[in-house]
Amino acid sequence: MKAALALSGGGIRAVAHLGIVKVLKNNGVEIEAIAGASGGALVGALLCDGKEPEEIVEMIKAVKLWNLFGSRGRGGVFALEGIRRLLEERLSVGRIERLRKRFFVACTDLAGGEIRYFDRGAVGELCIASSSLVPVFSPVRYDGMLLADGGFMDNMPARPLKPLGLPVIGINVNPILPKKPDNVIRTTVRALVLMMAANIEASRRHCHFYVEPAACERINIFDFKKIDEAYDAGIKEGEKVVSKLLDTIGAI
Repeated sequence: MKAALALSGGGIRAVAHLGIVKVLKNNGVEIEAIAGASGGALVGALLCDGKEPEEIVEMIKAVKLWNLFGSRGRGGVFALEGIRRLLEERLSVGRIERLRKRFFVACTDLAGGEIRYFDRGAVGELCIASSSLVPVFSPVRYDGMLLADGGFMDNMPARPLKPLGLPVIGINVNPILPKKPDNVIRTTVRALVLMMAANIEASRRHCHFYVEPAACERINIFDFKKIDEAYDAGIKEGEKVVSKLLDTIGAI
């Protein structure tokens, strides 16, 4: 049974995608294509390169936070050169079109004022662009464009997958549950999640099946101590919905 995945951003919550993918693979679902924004793009690139979910989790756990966000950026507080180096070291290829599986990266074109979906180009640079949450992280200049976090305009990019003719599974790791943020950082994160939730509803219409692990809501998007918790949340949600998911996409 073949399918395509649309993976949302969500910082460290994106590790939950890997738990869900693990369950899908264990149940005979073959992932033929992935489209991702922000954190979903980062894990999606590694999956499309042939890496196993557990392998990617261990890669992320081995990373030191200060090695990722330590450099000063232009147009943002930090640049994401550390993540770029990590991807370039871990990926077997440097171009999107050379990955083993079809892959799309969603980026917001700040100058053009539109969403762009890349299925060709420098995979590391474009994944960094898709993860550049301005103003925390600097936008990326690429091929005459100024690119930033894809989640600003399409945080679960299902649209580029439609022409492939595959069942599309949308996974959103940013559930919206009642919450009262109690400091500036949590309030800012809450506002960002709410903003991105609006475009996820639009993308959801292009999916044949939708998954939203509620347990991710309690995980701060920058909390590297919650990697295992995010992965477990994905596994549990995957196991919860897999029977219905198989029935749905099997009927397509």
